Amino acid sequence: MTGVGGVGKTRLALRVARDVCRAFPDGVCLVELASLKDPDLLPHTLIDALGIREQSAPAPLVLTDYLRPRHTLLVLDNCEHILEAAADLVDRLLRAAPKLRILATSRQALMIAGEHVYPVPTLPVPDVDARLTPGSATQFAAVNLFAARAAAVVPGFEITADNEHTVIQLCQRLEGIPLAIELASVRLRVLTVEDLAHRLHRRFELLREGSRNLPERHQTLQALIDWSYELCTPTEQTLWARASVFAGGFGLDALEAVCSDELLPADTLLDTVAGLTDKSILIRGEQGGRVRFRMLETIREYGQARLREGTSETVVQHRHRDWYWRLIEKAAAEWFGPRQEEWANLLRVEHPNVRSALEFCLARPDEVRVGLRMAGVPWFLWIVLGFMPEGRLWLDRALALDQESSPDRVWALGTAAHIAVFQGDETAAAALIDAVHELAVQLDEPEGLAYAAHMRGLRALGSDLSAAIPLLVEALERYGCADVPADYPNSVRPALTMAYVLSGELDRATEVVEEACEQCEQAGERWLLSYAMWAKGFLRLLQGELEQAEAFLCEALQLKRFTEDNLGLAFILDVLAWTAAASGDSERAAVLLGASDQAWQTIGVPLFGAKHLLARREQFEDVARQAMGNPGFDTAFARGGQLTVEDMLAFALRERRVSRLGPRQADSLLTPREREVADLVAQGMSSKDVAAELVIARRTVDVHIEHIFAKLGFNSRTQIATWVAQQGSRRDGG
Repeated sequence: MTGVGGVGKTRLALRVARDVCRAFPDGVCLVELASLKDPDLLPHTLIDALGIREQSAPAPLVLTDYLRPRHTLLVLDNCEHILEAAADLVDRLLRAAPKLRILATSRQALMIAGEHVYPVPTLPVPDVDARLTPGSATQFAAVNLFAARAAAVVPGFEITADNEHTVIQLCQRLEGIPLAIELASVRLRVLTVEDLAHRLHRRFELLREGSRNLPERHQTLQALIDWSYELCTPTEQTLWARASVFAGGFGLDALEAVCSDELLPADTLLDTVAGLTDKSILIRGEQGGRVRFRMLETIREYGQARLREGTSETVVQHRHRDWYWRLIEKAAAEWFGPRQEEWANLLRVEHPNVRSALEFCLARPDEVRVGLRMAGVPWFLWIVLGFMPEGRLWLDRALALDQESSPDRVWALGTAAHIAVFQGDETAAAALIDAVHELAVQLDEPEGLAYAAHMRGLRALGSDLSAAIPLLVEALERYGCADVPADYPNSVRPALTMAYVLSGELDRATEVVEEACEQCEQAGERWLLSYAMWAKGFLRLLQGELEQAEAFLCEALQLKRFTEDNLGLAFILDVLAWTAAASGDSERAAVLLGASDQAWQTIGVPLFGAKHLLARREQFEDVARQAMGNPGFDTAFARGGQLTVEDMLAFALRERRVSRLGPRQADSLLTPREREVADLVAQGMSSKDVAAELVIARRTVDVHIEHIFAKLGFNSRTQIATWVAQQGSRRDGG
């Protein structure tokens, strides 16, 4: 069993030994090795633990003679500091004693033939964004351990509705490490849960006190990590400290660029990484087909402290910043192309490192200009990947710190305006767009003038269509004469399409949107293509081609799946809801409107405050309300507002998903008519028979069954019959 210090290897090994002891007729023996300093004494330590009487033969021979006929389990606890001696002795014993089994705990595997390595994970902790039923957090082992240890320290301590969220945050920041949770709970003798959470940023100072019956290195978090550090070679210690500059994880290419130099040559890095991974300092994983490494935050903080003690901290931080600035530049150059999904996935994974690089820039006056570029160039990072509020934060800070006139400032102002427009922040958008235009004129920057016209047109789209169209046409013309990536002019086209659609110029709208689709498809681009498909769907809706409208809108949704673009999701769900209302499927329209409303709440003003779009939404909502009545509409609308993003997509695309609702919750989602249909289906009736029984059209029955499938996550009538039977059993007290 391998794992970082304090993760619970010993406890788990003892639990396993206790559970399997009956399978070993000659007994189970625990051999504690933590206090053993001299590896030559390892065989003697085993002899003592096994209770073998002292003999004159060499200790290894005594052990093999004793264990050869026995069916025994040896638990060797804490082998990491005598790893070579432990590996040699274990290998010798296993070869000599065929019935012997050995369970070892160590921060590093023994690396011998026949070894099966089980990495012991930290305790499960609720996800940051998990929606938990109040009082259910203790189903997670980390929270349950905290509650148990806290009650032992403060009699009567309980997790309540008032402190549950804080306890979850504590366990998240302690990363589910059992020892860290136990050390933290001891502090409740003098602190409240809230005080403990507030002070946890000084974790190495705070978590100093533990149980006296723990090994010395386990009595404080500092001592525990010191022990791991001392087991590393000097080269591994150097890499541990330098790699702590990364936030969230890193790949080997980034590690080589940031951490290698004459002291740590690149050709030695792979072996050093392997050593740190073997010692459980680095945790290996795979994301998007790439190998990545990460540290627990506790391990990373320790490395940062070691990095500060040396002379290379600033150099390493500079290299880290430079690596991520180059990454952003390359992503910007290739965004409008076939690698877009790959870049989206990589930027999402590397977002913590980009954030860390921006923090470095904005904390140093001589680095702010680079921070301004890093925040201003990747509009797609903030808008496409769903980080708009954070993008505004970085841009506002950088613009406040660097107020000199420069092309970098023009672009940063333009990107800030871009975000403000989509957030519906009218005041900020107007001020930022004016600032972009004025500075672009002052500096004679054609790219900035194009960006300003683009943003003015986008803003006017929400209030004045007669002004929006010429501004967006101007932006296209200016972009055509400027040196900008293809995503800028092509992001104008869906907006111009919408302006033409809302103005009733449907032929021009068709011409522009087809050009947008052609440009995107030729380049292998997907994100802007999804907006073009959205615009085509809206166009078909207004032309009365409802089936084609839904097809285009669903295609747009499918294209959205590789991003976390809540903005695009909200736009598409809205128009899909309008299409459903126009098609007479009022319940579907209400659910989709509720879902889009939830999506808009994460962004800002619905439909970025565009009065023409808001008027359309109100028109189609009224159609659905009149068909269903206010109570029915409001119920379905509320249901849409409770869907997760994946459930929104599944519902909108008419996909089947397994219901995560309990039986009673599921039952409450069905309308009385749907419940009647479900009961008759459970009796084996066909749609025709149900229609005759309820005196309704067969098509209406099929629609009700589709709704039941969607609500309950079913895809067969048999599932409906089983569910109805279970419901009846519960009502009867079964």
